[in-house]
Amino acid sequence: MKTVLRLIPVIPSSRTGLILYEPNFLEEEKMKQILKTNEKGFTLVELAIVMIIIGLLIGGVLKGQELIENAKVTSTISQVKGFQAALVTFRDSYAATPGDMINASDRLQGCDEGTNCQDGDGDSLIEFGTDTDPVWDLVNGTLTEENAQAWKHMALADLITGVDVTTGDDPAAWGASHPASSLRGGYQLYFDSDLEDVADATASGHVLRMSNGGLSGTVGEEGSAPASGLQAANIDRKLDDGRPGSGTVLGGGEACVSEDDVTAYNEMSDQKNCVPYFLIDG
Repeated sequence: MKTVLRLIPVIPSSRTGLILYEPNFLEEEKMKQILKTNEKGFTLVELAIVMIIIGLLIGGVLKGQELIENAKVTSTISQVKGFQAALVTFRDSYAATPGDMINASDRLQGCDEGTNCQDGDGDSLIEFGTDTDPVWDLVNGTLTEENAQAWKHMALADLITGVDVTTGDDPAAWGASHPASSLRGGYQLYFDSDLEDVADATASGHVLRMSNGGLSGTVGEEGSAPASGLQAANIDRKLDDGRPGSGTVLGGGEACVSEDDVTAYNEMSDQKNCVPYFLIDG
């Protein structure tokens, strides 16, 4: 058996000069040093490093969320510009308005009963039946009406994507009968004579409206819209004047505008309260 010698604390003798050892002393001292080391906490430097790492992680997450939101806004702007260009190109190519085209079944390949493609009435307006308020009640519409047929006509003319041209009389759906939005919900295209549901707005014309529940439920209630006030404001600022009730980009929906100033978006709320409108012609 291995024996560990321990130094006995004695006063050295001048006569003998002896230094005595006792077993296990060195082992006990080593254990004391280990226990003493383990009792130490974090130093200020170590705590600072940990806090820096936590801060970087939180900052990275927040920055990532910001980048995602900015990408959605940028994608939405691209979609809107693409639809506007498609409408202009269709009119230039066919001398007619999509959805309203009176002889679409003769001029558009694939426009027939099999795809539920219909002719319009030729009055140059993309109408929503006889409804007096097409803004909040589009849920009551059918796919045979001009506002739904407009997407099918442009898709059959190869001017837009995101619409299923083979869709028959199936229920309306985003990404099928109507193009889906980069935010949530999708887009509707129709003529609005007064935009009465947009605060402080006086314009009229064909509008591209973003909607979340317009094809399957109530539109415009708080939290049910496609965009937050900040998202709508960012889109408006990049395309127009940044104000919800003027210009070519407008904001509708409950609580979309500021309580203190109806000419400004409510950018402080995270709720999806805004229904963006884009006037795409006069």
